[in-house]
Amino acid sequence: MYGTNSDEVPNKVERISSDWLDTKTRYQGFKMPALRRRGISEYKSVAMTSTETRDPHELVKLLFIGLTDRIAMARAALAKGDREARAIAVTKAQKILFGLSDSLDFKAGGELALNLEALYEYCLRRLTTAHAREDDDIFAEVMDLMVSIRDAWKEIPTTNELARVQ
Repeated sequence: MYGTNSDEVPNKVERISSDWLDTKTRYQGFKMPALRRRGISEYKSVAMTSTETRDPHELVKLLFIGLTDRIAMARAALAKGDREARAIAVTKAQKILFGLSDSLDFKAGGELALNLEALYEYCLRRLTTAHAREDDDIFAEVMDLMVSIRDAWKEIPTTNELARVQ
C-alpha cells in the first residue's frame, strides 16, 4: 500500500508532518481546518499500525475485530433507531468483508479459500438484508459466524508472538 518497503512509511509520515509545520510557520496565523488535522492524525495512526503489524495473520485478526465491531455498531444503531449510523456501520463491515475476500489466496488455500469466499459472500448478502429489513436476528446470525472465525484467527500465533516465545 505504501510502497515495496514498509520501512518507508514512518519516513513519509515524518515528511508530511515536517512539510506541514514548514507551511504553518511560513503562514503565521494560518489555522488548519479540524478535519484536515484529524485526517493527518488518522494517517499517522494507520501508518504506525501498518509498520507494527507486518505479520499477515495479525492484519487478518485486526480485520475480523474491526468487522465484528462494525456489526455490533450496526446492531446498536438499529436498537436506537439511528439509520445513518447503521448505514455507516454496515457499509464499513461490507468493505472489510470485500477486503477479506480479495485477500484470499485460492492457489495456496484451495478448498478452504473457496469456502471462506462463499461465507464472505453469504455474509455480505445477509448484512444487506438485515439492513434493509431492519432485522436484528440476521445481524446476530452474521455476528455469530464472524465471531467464530475471528476467535479461530486469534488462536493462531503471529510471527511476533512466536518470536517472543523463542
